[in-house]
Amino acid sequence: SITLECPDGLRGVLPGHAPFLVELLTGVLKYTTIDDQKKFIAISGGAAEITPYQVTIITDSAESADEIDVARAQEAATRAQQRIKEKTPGTDFIRAEAALKRSLARLRAAELAGKIGKFS
Repeated sequence: SITLECPDGLRGVLPGHAPFLVELLTGVLKYTTIDDQKKFIAISGGAAEITPYQVTIITDSAESADEIDVARAQEAATRAQQRIKEKTPGTDFIRAEAALKRSLARLRAAELAGKIGKFS
């Protein structure tokens, strides 16, 4: 099974699902392997094509929770929050907000995988 974060909420997909295309938000893609292991991947938005026996994800970046450098993700979140909070002239707020969403997705994936405790 796989769970996707979409603009209209979470979408669960099981083998044999009806085909469809869907937009993905920056967030955490969750899936269960054949041997029943739960896996988590931080993605930076994109699209998914679902067919009865395959899911294809198209995204600019994807990082397995096992590969996430938690300290680096926390630093990135702090930097992005400071840029947004300070409102310095010349700051690209759309870019800062996107960086914040990516770093929070990475931290959430790490948390779900048990690499860190609950973050705020």
